[in-house]
Parts: sequence; C-alpha cells; structure tokens
Amino acid sequence: MAGAVLVTGGLGYVGRRLVSALAERGDRVVSYNRDYAEGSPPGVEFVQGELYDIPRLVDTFSRHEVDRVIHTAAMSHPDLSIDLPITTFTANADGTLHLFEAARMAGVKRVVNFSSECAYGHVDGPVTEDSGLHPTTPYGVTKVATELLSGVYNDLYGRDIISLRVTEVYGPGNRMPEILRDIIRPALEGEPFVMETGGDHGFHFVHVRDVARAAILAADSTQRERSVFNITGGSQVTLSQAGTMIGDLIPGARIEIGPGFWHLDRQGPWDISAAARDLGYKPEHPLERGLPRLRGVAPRARVLSSAAVSRSRDPCLPPCPSPCPFLPARPGMGSEPPSGRAGEAARAG
Repeated sequence: MAGAVLVTGGLGYVGRRLVSALAERGDRVVSYNRDYAEGSPPGVEFVQGELYDIPRLVDTFSRHEVDRVIHTAAMSHPDLSIDLPITTFTANADGTLHLFEAARMAGVKRVVNFSSECAYGHVDGPVTEDSGLHPTTPYGVTKVATELLSGVYNDLYGRDIISLRVTEVYGPGNRMPEILRDIIRPALEGEPFVMETGGDHGFHFVHVRDVARAAILAADSTQRERSVFNITGGSQVTLSQAGTMIGDLIPGARIEIGPGFWHLDRQGPWDISAAARDLGYKPEHPLERGLPRLRGVAPRARVLSSAAVSRSRDPCLPPCPSPCPFLPARPGMGSEPPSGRAGEAARAG
C-alpha cells in the first residue's frame, strides 16, 4: 500500500487545491495546519500542529505512513514581509528547517519545497534556474534560505528535496493580495480601476491548478537532472495587456493603467524547459483560458448564478451584479450550484 502524502498548509490557497487533487486521484492525504479543521473528506485526514513541533510532525509521519511531503505553509507575500520581516523569516526559514529535520528523523526522503520567483530579484533578460539569486525582500531571502537548506539536507543527509520557484499565482478563491483580482473587483462593481504607473511591468501568471499539478508531478518524479525548477503559466504579459484582457471579458469595464514599472521585481521571460523535461510539466491554464474562470466557473458547470458566486463563496470578492457581466446569462439559473459532478466542479472553484 502506497504511503500518504502530507501537505503543509493544506487549508491554504494552493494547499486546498493540492489536497483535493491528491484525494481525487486516490492518494491518502494528510492536511497539516496550525488551524483547526472539522470533518474529513474521503481520503483526507486533518492534523492540527505547528511546523516547529518536531515530535508532533514525526508522530504524524509515522502514524499516517507518510512517504512524501508537499510544503506550502508560509508567510506568502513579499509586500507583507517588508512590514513583518522577523515573522516572515521565522515562519518560512525556521519553520522549513524544523520540517526538514522532522522528515529526516522520520525517514521521509521526498519533500517538495515551495520557493518563489522572489528568490531571483531583478533579472535583466531570460530567467533560467541558473540565473543568480538576488532577492530584494525578506520574503525572497527566506525562499533562498529554504533552497540552500534543501541542498544541504540532500547532500549531507541523503534527502530528496525538490524546490519549485513559482511565479504569480492566480485563480478563484485567493484571499491574498493579487493584482488580477484587484482589477476585476471594481470592474464588477461598475467602478473604474486606475493605476498611475505599472502598465509596462511584466508578469508571469500561473493558475493555481497548474501549480498544484506541478507539485504533484514533482512529488511523483523518479529521474531528474536537477532539484530546482521554474514553474509558471505560460508567456509573460504586461499589466496593461492583462487589463485589456479583463476589459474584453467585462463589458463596460474602465481600466486605466499608466506606463512604467511596478514596485515588484522586474524579470525577463521565464524558461520552464527543465520542468517539462524532468517533471513532465506543461501549463494547462494560460491566462486567456484561466481569466474567464476566475470566479470558479468550469466549462461543464457554467450554470452558476450571481448568487452562487457571491461574497459567501469568496469574501474577498464583492457580489456580482445581476445580471453578471462576467458570466453568460443562462435560463433557469438557481441560487445554488447543481448537484452531481457539475455541482462538485462549481464548488471546487
């Protein structure tokens, strides 16, 4: 019988997608979180605990026969780290060290460690895994630290830790600061979105579903030429281009973004050929496909009403106007997602 997969931060944004995807394919999953969670979906066990609690972690690994870990738990935004540098470093670097040590003590070799585009800092030109690491925020420093720790644990202790440098994650249900959601929100309310500068800033957006799939591919991988991979969702787009795409989806949207660059790191196009070669990763949700689904609507479940995508589903998004310009009008739409597989897909969004 295959061992279980433990997901740290399984109640978080990416963690929820991971837990769901792993359970759907039949894995036994342990969702490890500092917050309490009630209920246990089929194939999923919730465990409350801290990353710093090595006895708790070792016991969880042993009791649930964990043989792989996907580590998503973190203070996960560079801007927040500027205000909270010590908290960010303690959670991300120190917490990850405790997790690695607990895994070593329990004999768990494979850990997928979530790093970030912020590890690179500013990069003029293409970004490969061999580009220099020059982080510009405390958050970026913590991600470089976890990668260095990964290498040390691999070399000294025979571990098999893989780090994924993930770009700007977007998708439905995100409660962290995220620029696409921040543009869509006023557009749905009939309000203008105005930024004086930033339109020339390049972004590599990656859908949360692609991030989860990349992590699972890494957890399952057998033969690799490296242990660090770039993960992104396709071609680079400027913020102005993204705003235009959103405007095309929401008739009447007023989106004004001035020229220039944002305060975030400026980077060139990303190379993800190593992830394609070693992990079999290829993004399936490029921005032009993912944007229309930002409110959780899959093609087979495009029957949601405005009430079904209201604040009760995502408190960070306002209720959609009725009729909602972001969703096509359909006859007979009710206030709840349909039952069966379509309803499950709607709720998963």
